[in-house]
Amino acid sequence: MFTNKNEDCLVCKYIRWYFMIGVPILVFTWLQPELNFFRGLNLSNIAAVGITIALIGVVIWKYYNEREDR
Repeated sequence: MFTNKNEDCLVCKYIRWYFMIGVPILVFTWLQPELNFFRGLNLSNIAAVGITIALIGVVIWKYYNEREDR
C-alpha cells in the first residue's frame, strides 16, 4: 500500500525542478514575446556574468561550510 513519507525520491525532485525552471523557459520560447526592454542588451554576457557570480558564491559557501566542520 501507499505510505505517506515526507522524503521525496530523487526522480520527484528532478520532475519538480523541471516544472519550476524548464516549463517557463519552454513557454517563453514557444510564445516568443516581444520584450522591448531586452533590446540593446547582450543577454549572453549577462548570463555569463550571472553564472560566474553563482559559481563564486557556491565556492565561497562550500569553503565556509567545510572550514566550519573542522
